[in-house]
Amino acid sequence: MVERMARREVAAHFLIPADQPPGVIRPPAPPMAVRIMSCPDCGADADRFQSAGIALPFAEWRIVAADDPDTGGLPTLAVLGCEWFAPRAMLPVAIAIERFGPVAAAAFRSRAVAVTELGELPFDAVLAALDEQESWADALLTGDVLPAQPARTVPAASRLVSPATTWAAYRASVTARFLGPHASDADQGRWNEVYLVNRRDAAVRTLEGYASCPA
Repeated sequence: MVERMARREVAAHFLIPADQPPGVIRPPAPPMAVRIMSCPDCGADADRFQSAGIALPFAEWRIVAADDPDTGGLPTLAVLGCEWFAPRAMLPVAIAIERFGPVAAAAFRSRAVAVTELGELPFDAVLAALDEQESWADALLTGDVLPAQPARTVPAASRLVSPATTWAAYRASVTARFLGPHASDADQGRWNEVYLVNRRDAAVRTLEGYASCPA
């Protein structure tokens, strides 16, 4: 399951060709309201996120209060205050809204948010639930109709929001965590390492398809 989730993330990364600059979508990314939720583990919230100077993945996205019911009709994305995402990680969200519209593609959440909502399930059960929740992204890859789901989990690893005042803190802040900043430490991070190895290998295989000659 971990391997499939890693391959799904890589496939979503290449919904826009690898030779297009990161963070650029043609046309621009559709507007999105981002709810930054308080982390139950470390307490990080929207204030912590904004004070760290972290940019949202796309300029067209804006932060709204976590408890604000009025998003001006925009689709929503819920993330924790201690995590951030690279633009390419959010390509499936932007493309789903662009392709299916903001009504059909109305609500998304990070894996870390989904994990907090799943409660104290066994690790295998958490993975199975996430795998099902993020399977909507497969429709983008196959051209199928977007399946109906109340909230779609984004198939993407996140990184830790950190002031990075030391080299160790900087390394921690740029290391991808497949279940978010905290749950990825399960089993001493072994499954996170498995995920990252599979993600890297899948990316290498995909990029080989862009090469005009053997490297």
